[in-house]
Amino acid sequence: MVKLENITKNYLQGKMEVPVLTDINLHVKEGDYVAIMGPSGSGKTTLMNIIGLLDLPTSGTYTLAGENMEGRRENDLAEIRNHTIGFVFQQFNLLPKESALSNVALPLIYAGVPKKEREERARKALEKVGLGERVTFRPNQLSGGQQQRVAIARAMVGEPKILLADEPTGALDTKAGIQIMQLFQELHKEGATIIMITHEMEVAECADKIVMLRDGKILEEHPGRGYVLEEVEQ
Repeated sequence: MVKLENITKNYLQGKMEVPVLTDINLHVKEGDYVAIMGPSGSGKTTLMNIIGLLDLPTSGTYTLAGENMEGRRENDLAEIRNHTIGFVFQQFNLLPKESALSNVALPLIYAGVPKKEREERARKALEKVGLGERVTFRPNQLSGGQQQRVAIARAMVGEPKILLADEPTGALDTKAGIQIMQLFQELHKEGATIIMITHEMEVAECADKIVMLRDGKILEEHPGRGYVLEEVEQ
């Protein structure tokens, strides 16, 4: 599903090239649940942006769902993002004046889905994340955990091949964070391919595989726990 081969990324600071990622090799198969973990400044965000087609590598080969991403135009990349990748961010990025239903349906507007169908699909996505009774609520009427559930429903409504989550529990308290990780576990059991960026070991351990990143290089890969450690009442 995701194949990074010898990926490097350099940024210019003045006239100097500063390496951010060096010789990254990473393979993620369909149905995998992978956590990419590292401290601040390790290159996690840059790697996420490359996987999510928000940035391009300086060199190396990126193959996504069997297609080489090299040399693609921005319009092509935007279309691939919209159909292939669902994004979940630390900050929920919901439209404050729109209902949960409208927020979830938003990607389907860009995909050209008719209004009746996109509302039906958005409603089903909200039901899937446990918010079927809050479809008319605006973000300020929802808790942080509920807002993140809306964001996850929005990411999944287009039936993407990959769910890419960047610090999905970073803005949540412990209980809400555990509930979100339980939701990711449920989505994974249903077949979702998940790549999660985090700096928290407890969060990373919920994945099946952990990729350790430091100073722009992969130090090691090792198995995760594959389940959420603490159970909480819903």
